[in-house]
Amino acid sequence: MPDLYFYKWCDLKYGINRGIYNTIDALLYEKGYTDVYERRFILTRFLAHSLKQDLYDEKANAIKFGRGNLTIKVTEFVDSHA
Repeated sequence: MPDLYFYKWCDLKYGINRGIYNTIDALLYEKGYTDVYERRFILTRFLAHSLKQDLYDEKANAIKFGRGNLTIKVTEFVDSHA
């Protein structure tokens, strides 16, 4: 699946914008997930985990990480779940 289609699926399912998607993707790459399929799998696990952490904003219909928290959340997730 092309990257754009995968991003659009993530947007529809989790309500994340392209900037958030690209940031998560880059952070996971930097954490050693160089294989695109493995990175997409871990990215979806991270987004599903974020839904369980009460980060979903019903009004915005999207996951909200808060200013400066995205890197922290991704790092915590990778350190504890990967």
